[in-house]
Amino acid sequence: MACDQVVPGSTGGSVHVLEVARGLSARGHELHVAVSARSGTPPDLPGVRWHRVSWTPPSRFFRFRAQGAIEALLRETRAQALMERYYNFGGEGVGAAAAVGVPSLLEVNAPVVDHPGSWKARLDALALVRPLQRHRERLCRLAAALVAPLAEIVPEFAREKTTTVTWGADVDAFHPGRRSDALRAAWGVPAGAVVVLFSGSFRPWHGVHVLEDAARRLRSREDLYFVLAGGDREGVASDYRGRRLGSLPYERMPDVVASADVGVAPYDTERLPQLRLGFFWSPLKIFEYMASGLPTLTVPRPPLTEIVREGLEGRHVREADGAALAEALSALAADAAGRARMGASARARVVEHYSWARHCEQLEGVLRRMVA
Repeated sequence: MACDQVVPGSTGGSVHVLEVARGLSARGHELHVAVSARSGTPPDLPGVRWHRVSWTPPSRFFRFRAQGAIEALLRETRAQALMERYYNFGGEGVGAAAAVGVPSLLEVNAPVVDHPGSWKARLDALALVRPLQRHRERLCRLAAALVAPLAEIVPEFAREKTTTVTWGADVDAFHPGRRSDALRAAWGVPAGAVVVLFSGSFRPWHGVHVLEDAARRLRSREDLYFVLAGGDREGVASDYRGRRLGSLPYERMPDVVASADVGVAPYDTERLPQLRLGFFWSPLKIFEYMASGLPTLTVPRPPLTEIVREGLEGRHVREADGAALAEALSALAADAAGRARMGASARARVVEHYSWARHCEQLEGVLRRMVA
């Protein structure tokens, strides 16, 4: 159940839906996947049928109104289990499963509980009966099981039935062998320069401003070149050595990532209050950097410190500190042997622990326990 996700698409949500469908079908399961009516033509996968779902009014704030369509789909397909991506104003899948008598799995990748100082909690309190909190907690009670990257983002009463599961990378698509010298030349990379890559969302808490601060500090370095993939701007940077590629189709990203030398994920967690609960993201960009054999620079926050181990798969740099990031990049640019060693370790670690195949193996275990 991902009624608000456009598949195929370039967001983390659309990638997640596609890779879970691909991974579970590869494990021999039959899937009926509900996606947004705005979806294009998803790939033809063995054992997977795509269903475009709509509701009125079409805003995702009214996604819960798709419950009738999901109930009908459950009855038509005689589904044994349902999995829904959690959303504050969703719940149509879990509600439909309860109505039909099918066990449901709630996949939580954003906080169900309110963080300290939450505006949502304050608005909810004005209604006295806290309807948003009651709705969210009802979903957790109805679900037979939950999966989440961090247990602290689900209500305490639901943690016993919550399994910790992280996202992953497509380790077949994201591979060091996709490196392209022609692509680097098209970017304008000087011969022999070390390419530093940031990919993904340009929201403030992803720390692009920290990376660009570091890049400006290093603009005299001819051996460093910065490439930023994502966002709505493209072109050669005016105040540092590098360029922005703008938003790219997801199928181009394996070549882009593999053609870099260092991946950077400089999160600035103070800019997103929800992260006071803990770092609950499953960092897709980091998994894809590592799968492509890139050493990764990120911040020293669990579970990032477990994914990227200091000195083994990359380095940890103080948050929101452009000077510290510039220093770490300078050191890494001068250490070709270290980059190669950390890149090889990064690739091996993702293949073993953080692939979509591993993610789907974990999901299958939860689903089998639900229907046993």
